[in-house]
Amino acid sequence: MALGILVLMLIINLALQGTTPSVFEMTTLVNGGAALAIAAVGETLVILTGGFDLSPGAVLSFLNVVLAAHAGASTGSALGMCAVILLLGALTGLINGLLVAYLRIQPIIATLAASFVWSGAALLVMNQPGGQVPTVLVTLGTGDAAGVIPNALLLLIVVAAIWLVIKRSRLGTNIYAVGSDRGAAVLSGIPVRRTLLAAYTLAGFFYGLAGLYLSAQTGSGDPNIGQPLLLEIFAAVIVGGTIFGGGRGGAVGSLFGAYVLSLIVNVLFVLRVSDFYTNICEGIVLILAVLATTLGGGTERRGLVRELRRHLRMVVS
Repeated sequence: MALGILVLMLIINLALQGTTPSVFEMTTLVNGGAALAIAAVGETLVILTGGFDLSPGAVLSFLNVVLAAHAGASTGSALGMCAVILLLGALTGLINGLLVAYLRIQPIIATLAASFVWSGAALLVMNQPGGQVPTVLVTLGTGDAAGVIPNALLLLIVVAAIWLVIKRSRLGTNIYAVGSDRGAAVLSGIPVRRTLLAAYTLAGFFYGLAGLYLSAQTGSGDPNIGQPLLLEIFAAVIVGGTIFGGGRGGAVGSLFGAYVLSLIVNVLFVLRVSDFYTNICEGIVLILAVLATTLGGGTERRGLVRELRRHLRMVVS
């Protein structure tokens, strides 16, 4: 569904512009949606387990200011900070996973509390916009390979490949099983707590990667930069076909969903619609996507659950 909508939005954009898009315009489009797309992949992992993560916006802000405040100008220092940011991102996810899986706090409460913590931490690191992201990271993130292929597109391909590896692994199977029917997953011997912990930790890793790219794109730090992205992250996931409640969907659809939202913003810009209406449109898109996935996926979801239970009965007998 997401791919079809993406193609439709591309056609609408081309029709409104009336010209063939240049390499620069395509690079701008790919770069503009990359951070949102990568963060949406992380959120997808959590939602597939039946969870809910309200912290990515605050995490992105925190990682952005840490990088802008502490990265040195040298290539070695910049690459070292990249590793630190990825580890910090994974750590934020690990903490969420511990709260949800082992302390059994409801995901919405645990991640809401975490968002307050990381928002406060971001303000402690930098209480106003400032700092500077190393030039080497800006060039690497927003440049082109061979002057034609955006580096962001190559990064998205790597992200999609990582997701496909996860999906085809035992962990991926466990994530879908836990999201489809947690009780049945327990009966089948799936380590639910470890699966949840791994899913949240991987989500944090993807937030770290998104934070790196967002920082490269902006070139500086801002303690509030990630907050406006929270609604867009959820919208991208839902437009991509992943349903709230878990067990159905995937991260590739979320990548497409992120660019559907980016193209919607482009359409509004071409039509000279005020920026004040952007959030309204995104909210409407989110509601319509939820309705579509709920109405269209109910029968399939029940079928998946019945099939899982049938296999479990065979195992038990």
